[in-house]
Amino acid sequence: MSTQDNPWVEDGDIKNASWTTHTNLIKKLPDILRTLGTIALLVAMYSFLAKGWQSGNDVFRYLMMLGHTSALAIIGLASGHWLKEGKGARLLMALALVSVPANFAILGAFIFSQTAAIDISHYPNYVAWTVDSLNTALLTSGGAMLLLIPITLLGFTVLARSMSKKLSLLFLCSNAALLLPLRDPQLIGLLVLSLAFLSIFLSRKASRNKLAAKTREGVIALGLQLLPLAVLMGRSLWLYSFDLFLFTVLSITVFFVLRQTSTYLEQDSRWHGLTNVLSIIPAMAVAPLLSVTLIDVFHFAIALAFPVGALVSAALIYDISNRSATRASLYRHLAAAVLLLTMITNLMMFTSLMATLTCIVIGISVAVFGYNKQQRSVFASGFVLTLTGIGQQFYEIFHHFDLGSWASLAVLGVASIVIASTIESQGGKIKPRIDDLKNRLNEWEK
Repeated sequence: MSTQDNPWVEDGDIKNASWTTHTNLIKKLPDILRTLGTIALLVAMYSFLAKGWQSGNDVFRYLMMLGHTSALAIIGLASGHWLKEGKGARLLMALALVSVPANFAILGAFIFSQTAAIDISHYPNYVAWTVDSLNTALLTSGGAMLLLIPITLLGFTVLARSMSKKLSLLFLCSNAALLLPLRDPQLIGLLVLSLAFLSIFLSRKASRNKLAAKTREGVIALGLQLLPLAVLMGRSLWLYSFDLFLFTVLSITVFFVLRQTSTYLEQDSRWHGLTNVLSIIPAMAVAPLLSVTLIDVFHFAIALAFPVGALVSAALIYDISNRSATRASLYRHLAAAVLLLTMITNLMMFTSLMATLTCIVIGISVAVFGYNKQQRSVFASGFVLTLTGIGQQFYEIFHHFDLGSWASLAVLGVASIVIASTIESQGGKIKPRIDDLKNRLNEWEK
């Protein structure tokens, strides 16, 4: 039925509905324009980095980049002061902070070009930033700091005033790593891992009991701390080498970034659950990556490397269970399954004494841990691993056992008599203890 045929719909109602729709569009227009402006600025920054500035030397090109960063900060500050509107100002300051690591990366390329014997023909034109001397590189870097440091302080003050000093200092320290003339993948990996743990620890300490950490701007300010590390890792993987150690570091770092993110979310929220699910991917990836890294880089024995990788991966998955409000038992089962499957497969592939002892030691440790935590799946996995290791060793002993030897027959006879005596004398106590253990296990968490 059309509105014209409906006596209950008057012309005034139609006009009001049209006006409401028009008003809603007007209200959404600033957000739409801000989104488009952000995309345009990011594309402009990428275009500059990818295509460069066609005229002038590399120092002049860099000064254009530095000017772009400064302009974002100045316009953001001016718009907040004169227009009395905070959203656009905060967005521009955030974009200025995003461009700071790019500035440091270019300055690092200047320094690297004069401290290492490199052939720039091996690099794409848009990343081959060079200067004619080390003094020029250092002077350019020093001059840039006169702008980059105030921009950083101002940016974090706008985003999260109560945490601004600590976050600014941490952000600048992480960016300073981009200036180091290091390109060795193992050193880069250790540096990124160390800075990641430091950033997460200090960010959590700085944001403790701070209301600003719960706001959108506060979350952005905390998340920006990891941007320099992403640039450092990306530069190494893209330009220098495909290294398993770097991918191992990347997996561990991503896991702890997701872990840190989950602490800022409500436990019963959908995003918290999604963060936990996503954390499984880097946690599972650690097992093969760390195992191969231990073999290739640190020359671990193969029979030991895979159990260590599986143990670390299972520990990360178990950590997810501690943060999950609804699926804790599911994550514990998954951690136990990863450890069991890897350890048993390792024991089948390598029947050495090292593999057996590793299985028994890890099994006992996990069983004791599960007993103390009163968690059935953890205790059971440790118990099964211990029995598997002991059983495999007994199999090896009997496999090489010579029944024709009088000594072997004597050992079997003594063992048989002792076992029979134990069952006969302690049989009445064993069954109640087993029943008591079953009852206690039923009271534990799954």
